[in-house]
Amino acid sequence: MDVPTSAGSEELGTLIRSLLEEEEEDDHGTNKARIPYAFFAKVERTTRSRNPTTGEPATHTRVDEIDITDFASLKAFLKDYRKEVSTEQTLALTYQPLALFKVRPVTRCTDTLPGHTEAILHVSYGPDGKNLASGGGDATVRFWDVHTSTPRHTCKGHRDHVLSTAWSPDGVRFASGDKRGMLLLWDPVKGEALGKMQAHSKWITGLAWEPMHKNHGKCERLATS
Repeated sequence: MDVPTSAGSEELGTLIRSLLEEEEEDDHGTNKARIPYAFFAKVERTTRSRNPTTGEPATHTRVDEIDITDFASLKAFLKDYRKEVSTEQTLALTYQPLALFKVRPVTRCTDTLPGHTEAILHVSYGPDGKNLASGGGDATVRFWDVHTSTPRHTCKGHRDHVLSTAWSPDGVRFASGDKRGMLLLWDPVKGEALGKMQAHSKWITGLAWEPMHKNHGKCERLATS
């Protein structure tokens, strides 16, 4: 099939879709989504060397597939590779479908969990997926039951915005850090504070527990930043 050198990736994609009898319509209905394609040109390259044993000249030929998707047109590609591709020869093109990622908008809210009186600044799920914890601008940490969408505990101890939260890998402890650099450890089952320390002079914006397998299954170490 002859293709004009003015054709670019869009024109080549339209041609491929028409040959494959695809329908360029949105996938929310019964039709397929428009699939993007990458295109490659087969370029034959010849290298010359000498046989290390006999000293005679040897010629080696290999075929490379060059990605031409980002070129404005075939003409632009031919101009850049004019030393390797002759306009008097047939240029073989291949195509490959690209991954199609689409994020569908959330159209409805399944649950609402009222409780915080100020902005919620950090949310984290427990390791079992059944519990949720949140920290907010009202200086509280709140634990929630995911299945019933009800509050378990409202924990007070911070004196400023709770900026970061983290569950221990075994789900037995919970850590929270605030704007004043204060770190608190909680018992998520009882909703009680286990410890408190001035970890930083300013904001704590990140918390991370040591993986269980690093300390014989004990979740005792925590990093803050």
